[in-house]
Amino acid sequence: MEKLLIIDGNNLLFQMFYGMPSAIYNKSGWPIHGTIGFISYVIKEIKLLGATKVIVVFDSDEAKERKELYPEYKANRDINWEEMKEEETPFSQEEDIKKALSYMGIKYIYSKGTEADDFIASIALSFRVRGEVVISSFDSDFFQLISERVSVLRYRGKASVMWDEKHFMEEFGFSPSFYSLYKAIVGDSADNIKGIEGMGKKRTSLFIRCYEESGAWSNSKLPLSLLKRLREEEDAITRNLKLIEFKEVETYIEYEELSFSREKVEEGNTLVLENSGVFN
Repeated sequence: MEKLLIIDGNNLLFQMFYGMPSAIYNKSGWPIHGTIGFISYVIKEIKLLGATKVIVVFDSDEAKERKELYPEYKANRDINWEEMKEEETPFSQEEDIKKALSYMGIKYIYSKGTEADDFIASIALSFRVRGEVVISSFDSDFFQLISERVSVLRYRGKASVMWDEKHFMEEFGFSPSFYSLYKAIVGDSADNIKGIEGMGKKRTSLFIRCYEESGAWSNSKLPLSLLKRLREEEDAITRNLKLIEFKEVETYIEYEELSFSREKVEEGNTLVLENSGVFN
């Protein structure tokens, strides 16, 4: 069976840029520590999964529609990158990352007109009919896509976790299709989405399990006061769902485009970086 690996480019880039212990420079004096970590992870994930197809998706557009709906959306991430020196920003290493990806024949794209998350979700849903799909990201929003054919990899070497249907059910006790509702109620500090007061993770999980079984909000083990609050906050929950659920977008990608050079991937991180000119 074919296995498609979709990599959340910005998510991995920020992990590597800020997660590496110290900056490493190429012969020209340009920092490449984020590039080294990024490409190393890509190669390791391909080998770990036995991926037959790969794509990396980078963000290029702000969440304009979601910001219009909820101005506070991702306000906690607002950084004026222009005030920083170029080499101090994660984006300064994208060109070297693209060199190495191109050398291995790995396709990369930038989202246009929407967030990268919507592109990743659309690619996953479109190509799951062709085989297994694995999304590499630490963004829990992707949990709502988990199914028989779609999994989410949180790669951390030996501490990696593959979130498939079985693992998700063990952790949450309800189906992945209800994860967006769970998050709409509990909130999401990463995206600055405010949840419903009094509804923490345990209470929300209990509510979702009862709701999945009965289809009715009233059939729940929660105190009546909390059920009343949920009904009063129905508009906020509906708004949060619109922020959290993915939009289906046109990606203009053919499945055959996602093949890569396994021979070059097998060269390993150091040779790939050297042969693609990153060390120069």
